Amino acid sequence: MNNIASPQLMVPILQQARDLAQRFAAEQATPEKGVRVYLNTLAVWAVSRYLTWLQVETDLDRGESWNSRSRAVFDVADLVIPNWGKIACRPVLKDENYLVLPSEARQNRRGAIAVQIDESLQSVQILGFHKAVAGELPERISLERLESLDRFLESLERTVENEAITNLSQWLQDSFDRTWQQVEQLLTAKTPAFAFRNSAIRRVKRLELDESLALMMAIEPDSDERVNIDIQIQPIARDVTLPPQTQLTILTELNEVFRVIVAGERSRGIQYQLRGEVGERFGLRIASDTASVTETFVI
Repeated sequence: MNNIASPQLMVPILQQARDLAQRFAAEQATPEKGVRVYLNTLAVWAVSRYLTWLQVETDLDRGESWNSRSRAVFDVADLVIPNWGKIACRPVLKDENYLVLPSEARQNRRGAIAVQIDESLQSVQILGFHKAVAGELPERISLERLESLDRFLESLERTVENEAITNLSQWLQDSFDRTWQQVEQLLTAKTPAFAFRNSAIRRVKRLELDESLALMMAIEPDSDERVNIDIQIQPIARDVTLPPQTQLTILTELNEVFRVIVAGERSRGIQYQLRGEVGERFGLRIASDTASVTETFVI
């Protein structure tokens, strides 16, 4: 991703964008819903165009707002940024002081961008950015408390630069990142552990949350294109239970929550199994009450 200074935050609306918004609006059941879809479409289109100027890849077609069923039922205005997640692009009118987000626009978003649409529908002004906390956005955001869009772009750049992706298919070729150790190197024979299939390839990684935890992964080919994956979380220390309310969250490629597993009282560990296709991406977020860490994988 190129480090390019932010241009002015005014984005002209092309006729093709207005035509597209009008077509989406005409599909709706009521005039009020049509107006909402029209404004949502322009907001998403404008943010996508702005990011394209900065050579940030976007994928309009994968968003819910470009899905006819989703926009007919829900108030959605999301933009997909590949390998990063979704950003909410919410329209605001000239005299509004708050960005108001419906429930369907507050979950599984990396943040929200406020887009003020000119009354003439000739241009929009991108007002700023609000970062989500643990994938959640508040219902109301004061426009005065928005961060600059440059902060959003910096966040994108840091994510791309710092993200370490573990390629599980390379494990099948006996190639491992040095942060992934053999199980015996980190866990002693006396440390209780869940059972893996004997034919699976196993590795373990140390995680530091409230205490030292072991993230154990085992993979085994199921076919030429599919792989079985075992995921286990447990304390490294012997005779220690997981911190209360420790959570393992399975994330999709778009950083959406697929499954949440919560450790029980005095639990020795968490275990989950999944199956994926070669080339598929997913993430694991391991969290306690006071800390969390996210690992990203590609099969």
